[in-house]
Amino acid sequence: MTSQMQKLKRPLSFLLLLGLVNCAALQNQLPVDGGASVESGAPVEGEATEDDAPSGSQSAESKVLIEPSIESTDPETALGKEVKKDVASSPEITPETVSEPTSEAEALAQLKADPGQQADTDVDPAVELCREVGRKLGSISVEDCLGQNLVHSGFSTGRRSLAFKDYLPVPEREPLGRVLVIGGIHGDEYSSVSVLIKWMKILDENHSGLFHWRFVPTANPDGLLIPKSQRQNQNGVDLNRNFPTADWRGSALSHWEQKTNRNPRRHPGPTQASELETQWLVKQISEFNPDAIISLHAPYHLVDYDGPPTAPAVLGGLSLRKLGVYPGSLGNYAGIDLKMPIVTVELKSAGIMPLKKEIDSMWRDLVNWLRGQLSK
Repeated sequence: MTSQMQKLKRPLSFLLLLGLVNCAALQNQLPVDGGASVESGAPVEGEATEDDAPSGSQSAESKVLIEPSIESTDPETALGKEVKKDVASSPEITPETVSEPTSEAEALAQLKADPGQQADTDVDPAVELCREVGRKLGSISVEDCLGQNLVHSGFSTGRRSLAFKDYLPVPEREPLGRVLVIGGIHGDEYSSVSVLIKWMKILDENHSGLFHWRFVPTANPDGLLIPKSQRQNQNGVDLNRNFPTADWRGSALSHWEQKTNRNPRRHPGPTQASELETQWLVKQISEFNPDAIISLHAPYHLVDYDGPPTAPAVLGGLSLRKLGVYPGSLGNYAGIDLKMPIVTVELKSAGIMPLKKEIDSMWRDLVNWLRGQLSK
């Protein structure tokens, strides 16, 4: 009997030890979203220049933004494949039900007429924009945004500031070209705004005059800053299907109906460039006349490219994978119609910041690609 009891104890002891090891492993496991651990602290900025690669160790992990991640599958393309999405629960949107566009003059008149919109009439609209952005995004503080000294340049449909910042050429150095960087065309892609402002902070410390930069952090401020952020602008129009492309009149609405199953998130608008935000971006492109455009999006974890001549193969951990263009898309308008090189940076997550080392790595690779592209 004693011998049998001893034989029985051995496997029981082994199983108990194995259970303790597994419990310890589970306790040490970090929460993961897309492979990135989640911490409550914001990434710490390191030094980086246009001419030199970012350096330094990374002490901070990625951070959850203030709202949940938006990782929905694109009904037009899941990495190039046409798919369908059930939109039965979404309100029906037709060209007739989309809100009528508002002119900037009308927006200004309404701002003056509506006391609820002018509680602080002496405040620069770009300052008020930064207050809202800082309260909305966990990765960007009000002070981070205000420190950029954005220039108010127009009003959105919801009478929020459309603002930009230039990093001008420096004396005695001819820039290689002009580069327009756009974030937040889709209001629920939070990381596209946050990463762009992180890049601006790098330039704040290290602008060398290699390029003349123009940064637009929030191209769709209403979509971002309403209580429940959305892809579209306040009128329910997808700005990235509203650009005046050569094929818009013939294809935009039929593409929306047939390819997206009338998905409200992809509505191209009642007419091309019907939206104030689209009109403003078209004006920026016309007046600034960039040699290259960089547009930040999420969450497909890749680099897309349209236009001449050579696409970047990688930007940090993102690799080139062309998705094609759509009627009314910025890639179609700038890359195909205007023949401007346009890089679409599709971040890995819409709601979680990349690691600092990834932000720096993307920036380094982007500057190196621009240097080679614009030196030709």
